[in-house]
Amino acid sequence: MESAQRILSAIRTSALPFDVVVTELGLLTDGNLADWLRTYFCVPKALLPKPFFPVADVENYDLEFAKTRAAIPIGFENDELLVAFANPLENDLVETLEYYFNKDIGIRILPRKEILAAIDEIIARSEVTAAGDGGSTEHVTFDDDIDRLKDIALEAPIINFVAKMAQNAFDAEATDIHIEPFSDRVQIRYRRDGVLSRSETVPKTMLSGIVTRIKILSGLNIVERRLPQDGRMRLAIRGAEIDFRVSIVPSMHGETIVLRLLRNLNVSTDLSALGFDDEARQKIFQLAQSSNGMVVVTGPTGSGKTTTLYSLVSLLNKEGVKIFTIEDPVEYQLEGITQLQVNSAISLDFARSLRSVLRQDPDIILVGEIRDKETAQIAIQAALTGHLVLTTLHTNTAAGAFTRLRDMGIEEYLIASTIRGVIAQRLVRVFCRSCNEEDAAECATCRGTRYSGRTVIYEVLEAGERLSTLLEAGAAERDIVEQAVADGMTTLAVCASRLVEVGVTSKLEVSRVLNTAADT
Repeated sequence: MESAQRILSAIRTSALPFDVVVTELGLLTDGNLADWLRTYFCVPKALLPKPFFPVADVENYDLEFAKTRAAIPIGFENDELLVAFANPLENDLVETLEYYFNKDIGIRILPRKEILAAIDEIIARSEVTAAGDGGSTEHVTFDDDIDRLKDIALEAPIINFVAKMAQNAFDAEATDIHIEPFSDRVQIRYRRDGVLSRSETVPKTMLSGIVTRIKILSGLNIVERRLPQDGRMRLAIRGAEIDFRVSIVPSMHGETIVLRLLRNLNVSTDLSALGFDDEARQKIFQLAQSSNGMVVVTGPTGSGKTTTLYSLVSLLNKEGVKIFTIEDPVEYQLEGITQLQVNSAISLDFARSLRSVLRQDPDIILVGEIRDKETAQIAIQAALTGHLVLTTLHTNTAAGAFTRLRDMGIEEYLIASTIRGVIAQRLVRVFCRSCNEEDAAECATCRGTRYSGRTVIYEVLEAGERLSTLLEAGAAERDIVEQAVADGMTTLAVCASRLVEVGVTSKLEVSRVLNTAADT
C-alpha cells in the first residue's frame, strides 16, 4: 500500500512515465516490471532480433517520437502491428499509433532501455549507411562493423588486458584509471592518493578493442564514437565484485576513458576516521543535529565531500527518521535510506528530483550538489519549511559558500536564516609509515613517493548570530572569514600547518593541495 502511494504521488508531481517512476524509486528493476506488466496485460514475452531492423512498411516512423514515448514496431501477427511499449498504460499512445499506422495494435512489453537501444541501433545504422553512400572507399556495413568490434573485444589479449589493468588499479589502491590515446600510443595512468602517475603504454592498435570491451561490459553503444557516453560496469577482482563508473569522451586521437573505482564504502559515523579532531567533530555533530536548515560541505572534486556527507547521513539514520538522497550518480548504496539518481536523459535533474522528494514527507534530504539557482531556491525553501538539507558546493573556502549562493541570486536574508554551518575540506597525502627518507625508493607500500594514504584538512564555520547579521548586510567574503575566525573557526591553512608541525605531511604537499607557496 505504501509503495502504491509513493508511485501515485510521484506520477502526480513529476509527470514521468509509470515505468520510469517505478524503477527510479527502486521498487522494481526494469526487467521485473516488464514481466509484471506482461502478466497484467496477458501478453506473451517478445524478444528483439539482433541486430534489430525496422519493420517493413513503417520505415517512415518518427524515431524521435519513438524515443520520447519508448514505443517501436517489431513485427506483424495476423492483422495486427505488434508494437513494443515500455509503458503500455498510456492509452492515448496506443490510440495514436493505431491512427498513425491505420492498423490494430498488438501490445508487447519490453524494458525501456531495450527499446531505446534498438532505436539507437536503427539511427546508427542509417548514419553509417549514409556515410557509405557518400562515396567512401573504406565503407563497411553496419553489421560488419559491429561484428568486427565485438570480435576484437572478445579476443583473449584484450579481455586479459582490461582485467589486468583493473586488478593493478585495485591492488595499487587507485581511485581512477585513465586510458588516454595519442597519435602513436595509448597511455594508461592511475590516480592514487589524488595524484596521477604514469603506469604503462600500449600500442595504438589495441585502442578499439579496449574501448569496445569496456563499452560491452558497461552496456554502452559500441558503434557510437562521436558523442560522450557514461555507464557503469562490474568486475570480479580478488574475490570481490568491484563497480566502476565509466566515462568515455571522443578526442582527437580516439576515445579517452576514465574508470572510477567504486569500492564498497563502509561508512563510519566516527568522523575521527576521516581525520577530524575532537573539536571539529563536536561542531559537526551539533550542526547535524539541527532540526532544520542547511549544512554545506565545500571543496573541489576529489576532496572527500561525499564521504563526509555519507558519514553524516549514517550518523542521522535512526528509527523514525526518513532520509532521501538525490545524487549524480549514486556511488554507494546506504542501508535504510532512499536514494534517487538524477537522469538528464529524461529531464530528471536535481531541481525536479528535489521537488518530488519534498512531497515524500522526508525529514532529512541530501542533495548531491547545488549547481544552479533553481536547485538552490528549492533547497533553501526546504530548509525553511522544517527539513534538514545536507549538500555540497564547489567553493574554495567555507565563507565562499555564502558568496556563491549570493551570486546564484539567493537573497542575503534567506542565506542568513537557513545556513547552519559550512564544512570546507581538502585531502592531503600523509607520510608513508613503512619507510623513511633514506630507503623510500625501495618501499613497496609507497612505491618511492614517500606518501601513502590521505587525511583531511578542514575548516568548520558555524553560522552564529553575529555572522548572520553580517550576511544580511551583504558582507564581503573577507569580512565573513574574519568574523568566523573571531567566533572560533580554524582555517584550512592553520589546520594544514598543524599537520606539518606534527610530521603527518609536508609543506610541499600542503602547498600542492592549497595552491600556495611552500618553503622547500
